[in-house]
Amino acid sequence: MRFDIYLESGPQHCKTWVSVPGLPGCWTVGPTTEKAIENARTAIQERVTFLRRHGETVPDPEPIELVVAEHVIERSLLGYGQHSFAADLDPLSPDEAGRLLRWAVWSREELVAAARAQKLPLVERPPSGGRSAAAILSHVAGAEWSYVSSTLGTLSGGSAAIAAIERAGEDPWAALAAERESLMARLRAMTPEELARVTERGEGRPARTARRMLRRLLEHEWEHVLELRARLQHATREPETAAPTR
Repeated sequence: MRFDIYLESGPQHCKTWVSVPGLPGCWTVGPTTEKAIENARTAIQERVTFLRRHGETVPDPEPIELVVAEHVIERSLLGYGQHSFAADLDPLSPDEAGRLLRWAVWSREELVAAARAQKLPLVERPPSGGRSAAAILSHVAGAEWSYVSSTLGTLSGGSAAIAAIERAGEDPWAALAAERESLMARLRAMTPEELARVTERGEGRPARTARRMLRRLLEHEWEHVLELRARLQHATREPETAAPTR
């Protein structure tokens, strides 16, 4: 199956982000452009497995054909998925938007499951560094409100919803569910005009569209699902057998 991939690299290709808009939410990154493209094959398979896990009918992608449709290299972009690509300018149909919102529901389920499975208290940062699981949850919630507000206009209630998640500490689940339902209500109410609108933001700033908004929402949440799963795998890995003392 052919997949057009869109690359964003920092200076000297020191880090490259790959987005697969034909499979929204599918992304990967690599220390070089070549490695990022290589990683895209695994990312596509993982995304297909995620969709099938939730009952979505997806054809077998093998053999995977990768075609670089666009590669942005700018000093202002460091390979963190910030750019708008040509594919983001295509309008969304109501049916397609509804399909992506279903994917967002499944993605949130998997984020919550990964957070609940953590071995450390939610508010405790891992010894290796980085955000606590609680901070990741509030970060994901805050980011999606930012994506939606910058595309559809400022939504009321976002600051209060994020603050409620942060205050909840070890028990953020009800606040997180309330935040997401409020956001999803607005997304389900998008009009055909909003689904097709392209908002230009001036030179050097990516255009805002509903397609880009949902792509980034799905990519960003999936990024942190994988982060939490990686922590869990690290925490549950069997320790090496100590060498006998003499």
